[in-house]
Amino acid sequence: MHRICAFILALTVLLLSAFVIAWAENAELSMSSDHTFRILIIADPQDIDTPQSAMLSLLNASLDAAKPDLVVFLGDMIHGRDLRGEDRVRKAIDAVVSPVVSRGIPFALVFGNHDEECGISKEEQLKMYQSYPGCLTADGEDLPGCGNSYIVVENPVHPEQPAVLWFMDSGSYAEEGKGTYGYVTEEQNAWMLSEYAELCGKYGSPVSYVFQHIPVPQVYNMIKEVPFGTAGAVTCYGDNFGKWYVLDEEYIWAGHMGEGPCSSEYDSGEFDAWKQMNVRAAFFGHDHMNDYCGTWEGIDMVTTSGLGFYLYGRGDEHGTRLLELNAEDPAKYKTEMLYYRDLVSEPLPGFFVSSLGVMFRKYLLMILAALVLIIVVIVLVIMKIRRIIRKRKWNNLKE
Repeated sequence: MHRICAFILALTVLLLSAFVIAWAENAELSMSSDHTFRILIIADPQDIDTPQSAMLSLLNASLDAAKPDLVVFLGDMIHGRDLRGEDRVRKAIDAVVSPVVSRGIPFALVFGNHDEECGISKEEQLKMYQSYPGCLTADGEDLPGCGNSYIVVENPVHPEQPAVLWFMDSGSYAEEGKGTYGYVTEEQNAWMLSEYAELCGKYGSPVSYVFQHIPVPQVYNMIKEVPFGTAGAVTCYGDNFGKWYVLDEEYIWAGHMGEGPCSSEYDSGEFDAWKQMNVRAAFFGHDHMNDYCGTWEGIDMVTTSGLGFYLYGRGDEHGTRLLELNAEDPAKYKTEMLYYRDLVSEPLPGFFVSSLGVMFRKYLLMILAALVLIIVVIVLVIMKIRRIIRKRKWNNLKE
């Protein structure tokens, strides 16, 4: 009898585990009774295990103001270069995730190019996120990257038109000859197209929204190169450094550009795949000073400025983005930036931190300390040389 009970218990646990795994692989949500679904998009917290209070204040204020049904993190959750050891990485992750979990809000994420620089793989970090209640990010298929997955938001008004939220790992850095930053690969594109075809068979005409860290190269079609010195022009890093750009009003309908987009430079065909997937809009992080929205060939491409104050940012225009879907027409959405200046009463951190970041201040102080040390050494050497010269003169006079 005990063996039978043990077998039944084990079988029950196995079935429950299988159910949980299956649910996580293809999580399903639903629009609310008022037929809306609110998503708070958070880009680039990029902090360490002793997070900046300004970042936490903005995060908490955004959560309270947006009252989202889902939170989406657009990568660079941590600044991996300045974190070593599992304990520190866990603390850095906990600082960003806990405010969401404590409010009982489900969340999903994609990885950025700095997360893995801590020496702990994305796969191991994903397990840390999945240990929190409400994490909807699945391990994903056997594809390049980690956490490639989607969530279906059921539509109570038009069941054949759910919103499908795609979460894609855009990699970190490109291979030699393919530019600087990573991209969604051809294999990932093929997977999206295959999964979308299955979703069409199940629902009819699902509407897609894409979330990833690094922008696609097509964002450069929405801006225009101008001569150096043009008012408001910005440059970029990588291969586009030294070229100057402004927003092209023919394509851009909202937002600002504070730096040239650090998009992938290699075109894997992802944008072309979106055309076949009924993608309404794609949302990117990565560029801390950009929050422009534009449309190219019928697809909206939307950036979100950075949350964090550890690296560079946009002063009181640090922010998060609210995205609202509507069941009446899931292909139409509303979006707006939620800025620090509008949400947080606390003054911005000083000493260039709000624009250049805590890390800049740290390195600036180190440089200043090194300069002071060099000056002191030079002064001591000069004084020593002068003493030697005076001593020689004195000796010559005595002779």
